Amino acid sequence: MLFQFVRAVIVCRRWIFAATFLVTVLALSYCSRLHIVIDPVEILPQSHPFVASKSVLETVFNEKYALIVAVAPKSNMPYDAAVLGKVQRITDGLRSAQGIVRSTLLSVSSQNAKAISGAEDGFKVTPFRTVLDQPERLRELFNDNPLYQQTIVSTDRRMFAVIAEFDPDPMGYAAILSRVSSIIDRERDETVSIAVSGHVSLLGEIELYSARMIILAPIAIILIGLVLFDAFRSFQGLFLPLATANLALIWVLGAMGAAGFSLDVFNVSTPILILAVAAGHAVQILKRYYEEYDRLRESGRSPEEANHEAVVASVGKVGRFMIAAGLIAAAGFLSLTIFEIKTVKTFGIFTGVGILSALLIELTFMPALRSWLKPPAWPQRARQKHGMWDFIIARIVAWTPTRKPFVFWLLATGVAIFGAMQVRIENSNKDNLASWTKARVEDAIINNSFSGTQALFVMLDTGRDDGVKRPDVLAGVEALQRGLEKIPGVGKTVSIADFLKRMNQAMNGNRADAYVVPDTLELAGQYLLLYSMSGDPDDLKSYIDFTYRRANIKVFVRRDESPFILEVVEKAKEIIKVSMPSDVEVRFGGGVAEAAALNEVMVRDKLLNILQITAVVFVAAGLLFRSLFAGALVMLPLLITVIFNFGLLGWLRIPLNVPTSLISAMAVGIGADYAIYIISRYKEELARNPDHALSRTLDGAGKACLYVAASVAVGYGALGLSFGFKAHQWLALLIASAMFVSAFAALSLIPALLQRFRPQFLFRQSKGE
Repeated sequence: MLFQFVRAVIVCRRWIFAATFLVTVLALSYCSRLHIVIDPVEILPQSHPFVASKSVLETVFNEKYALIVAVAPKSNMPYDAAVLGKVQRITDGLRSAQGIVRSTLLSVSSQNAKAISGAEDGFKVTPFRTVLDQPERLRELFNDNPLYQQTIVSTDRRMFAVIAEFDPDPMGYAAILSRVSSIIDRERDETVSIAVSGHVSLLGEIELYSARMIILAPIAIILIGLVLFDAFRSFQGLFLPLATANLALIWVLGAMGAAGFSLDVFNVSTPILILAVAAGHAVQILKRYYEEYDRLRESGRSPEEANHEAVVASVGKVGRFMIAAGLIAAAGFLSLTIFEIKTVKTFGIFTGVGILSALLIELTFMPALRSWLKPPAWPQRARQKHGMWDFIIARIVAWTPTRKPFVFWLLATGVAIFGAMQVRIENSNKDNLASWTKARVEDAIINNSFSGTQALFVMLDTGRDDGVKRPDVLAGVEALQRGLEKIPGVGKTVSIADFLKRMNQAMNGNRADAYVVPDTLELAGQYLLLYSMSGDPDDLKSYIDFTYRRANIKVFVRRDESPFILEVVEKAKEIIKVSMPSDVEVRFGGGVAEAAALNEVMVRDKLLNILQITAVVFVAAGLLFRSLFAGALVMLPLLITVIFNFGLLGWLRIPLNVPTSLISAMAVGIGADYAIYIISRYKEELARNPDHALSRTLDGAGKACLYVAASVAVGYGALGLSFGFKAHQWLALLIASAMFVSAFAALSLIPALLQRFRPQFLFRQSKGE
């Protein structure tokens, strides 16, 4: 059937050229809509309690992702008026910035940063900004109000912080950084050092690093082209697989743009993956085309006749296995839709679409193009035995009949399993960046002087108005804060209880023993009423709601590793169980909690994903060859590859996070091709010449598998040039490893097992054969 289909394609090639041109132009018109944006809604598991709390955190307490700007004099001298002037100008500039949540803007010069002091008739509230020209008075107010220490001023009083929170921007966090950079940069000079951090900064930097794909993708194309040219030693061998790859890439990016999807740090590698997979299928067909063309010329056919017949024969003989391998690969990626995380679903859907696009191109446009091109030169010396590829194939041919493949892979898998047992599951925005990058260095500077650049939020709901004023609730909040502050890595906690303690102390002559929460609901209510009369109720909006039913505790942390955050949450739950009234509902939220939610969801989904992909491959391969043994053979190198990848994660201390978790699907999706092509070619050669079945299989399909593995490896190797961005470099290492492990496992184990067991399906002829 495929033979007739390809002949029809050649006859109608003008129409196929026209259709391909129109689809490509349409796709290009939609590519301009693509942007690299990190959208928490896309990335986070929305059903997880930590993420579900986001709506309460934003609507009730106005908490969004924060940007922190810290200013300090470069000399060892204390701050002076010039430093405070810079802080004030940065604060005023950010106040007018697009997207700022003004009620959260906090600094020594912001309107809502106020000191509580004793007065004859109670206490008074004094904005710090009114005493910036009075150093002694400012120092006195900081000493009397410890809740602002290590939040907007460092303990040594040398560094001042400006904290600003922003609404999400449709163009991403890099767009926010771009807008505020001009405000910050104009204050930089030789007298001060300015550091920037916070969730907005880290996410914006990650977006900027991810945008390197615009440069890395062309580098990947060049590297893949060099491998293909070395493999085929012809310009057709160079350009035709790249033509398939680039057309498939344009089509899928156009589909993403048309559907309104964005690229982010997790699916931004989709272009290189599609390039590699599409080129891989094209290589298998092209390798067979050259074999068929040489055979036909040796039989005396003319160049034009041999060219047409070689096109038909290559697609006819390899096409159905290419279709099967492509469908299995697409199914592997489409199975990522079981992930709750939307960005992972997007990655899976569009990678699957890219593979299907490559299949369509290889079955239509490429046969039409090859039949139209000038026949290749013959005989061509470049296609004679040469170099590294033949040396590798010769070693595998010699190795396969022995026990060495089984011994090697058994030992290697054992070592990998031991490494896999040490894998740490961890999502950390900081960990995506190298420690020497500007973002990490400045984050460390702020962390060392303040209580932490990120926050975990503990939200309380008492279920009734004025419930937060209850003494037992306030006592529970106080116990929770003191307990959490004992955990290494927690810098400070701030809540409404801290404000009430300071109010109570100011009302009692600043006595040290009066720095306690009010002991009656009425007294707490009076203090809050006095504050609202002297200050502004919005000053406390981040800590309490309008009806005093809900409260928010900010837990500033210096670390954002998910295991650490989960440890803090578990400790909080233990304290709450003992110290907090049982009728108080507690929820956790914030950027670091959302990363921890990814951790928990990923373990469940990743295991389910691996099982699902394995089942898809087993069933599809079994149906293709009508043999359960064949299904198991196809799965074997893929399982070895998955184990190896987890082993590398463990041995190299690379965390299992969202980017690295996708590699199992990539390895299975791409690696299944190798096993299918090897089995199908061995079956064909066994029927033709049993004595040379092994060598001809490895020299044909086996060598093509090596070309593909090398192409994918060097294509992803381009990501290794993304210095400073560890997420890209992890992908470069792990994908290269996965490709070579799956290719060499397929080339050495599958022929060895077929030769030893000689399963019945090898001798069963299908209708197509």
